[in-house]
Amino acid sequence: MNHFLLARTAKDSTSFDSSMLYLIMALVGIFILVLVVVFLRNRVFPLLRLWYISLVYGRYSFEFLEFFKDNNLQNPHNNCVKDEITMHFLVFFRRTKNSAEYLTQSKIEFGDIPFMSTYNHLRKIKGNPDCINITKFSDVRVKLVGYNETLQGMRMKSLHYFIGDTFIMGEYLFADLIRVKPKEIIQSISTKYLNSISPQEDVFYITDSAGNMLNYENNGFSVTIRYLHKGDAQANGILSSAFNFDNEKDIGFMKTLKNEELLNRF
Repeated sequence: MNHFLLARTAKDSTSFDSSMLYLIMALVGIFILVLVVVFLRNRVFPLLRLWYISLVYGRYSFEFLEFFKDNNLQNPHNNCVKDEITMHFLVFFRRTKNSAEYLTQSKIEFGDIPFMSTYNHLRKIKGNPDCINITKFSDVRVKLVGYNETLQGMRMKSLHYFIGDTFIMGEYLFADLIRVKPKEIIQSISTKYLNSISPQEDVFYITDSAGNMLNYENNGFSVTIRYLHKGDAQANGILSSAFNFDNEKDIGFMKTLKNEELLNRF
C-alpha cells in the first residue's frame, strides 16, 4: 500500500512539474510577443497594411502608391515626370505666349487608346506601366502611367493621365533631341489634322469640332505633344475647378499645385 502511494505521489509531482513548465513557457512566449509588438509596431503594422493593399488593390494601384507617400517612403516605381502633373494640364488652361492656334475637322485622338478608357483597359492592352505618378485635384484622384516606346527609331514616353478611373489626357514625350527631328513630327501632325498646312511655331494648339485639343511644344530640350479630351462633363468640371484663375491670384490653381507639392514632397 505504501509503495502504491509513493508511486502515485511521484507521478502527480511529475505531471505538476510538466504543467507548470508549459505554463511558464507560454507566459514567457506571450511576454516576448508583447515586447515585439510594442517595440516593432511602427514597422510590423505598416508592413501588414502594405501586404493587404498589395493583395487587394495591386502594386500599381493608387492605394499602393499613396501608402508610400503617407509614410514618407520612396516610390517603388519609376516616376514618369520630374515636375508636377499639374503643370502638364496647365498648358490647356493658360495658353503659352506667342503660340499659334488652328482648327481641324478631324477628330483628335491619342494613338490606339480611346479617351474615357479605364486604367484596367489600358493595362490589358499595354501591360504593367514602366512609370507611374499620382496626385489629387482637390479630393479627386489623378494617376499618370507611362510606357517607354520607340517611334521610327526615336525613343519616347507615352503618358496616360486618368482622372478617377477615366483616361482624359495623353502625352508623347521626346527627350532625345539628338535623334528627334521636330519638322518630321510637325509634318505628321499637319498631315493628319491640318490638310498638310505645316505650322512654323515652336508652340501651337489644334482644336477639333468637339473641343478636344492638341498642344505641340518644342522648348529646346524636349518635344511634347499633349491631347486633352473635353467630352466628359464631370472631368471638365474637375479641371475647371483645379485650374481656376481669379484676377491673376490663381486661387484654384495655387491650391491644386500646393496640394500636389505636399504629396510629392519626396
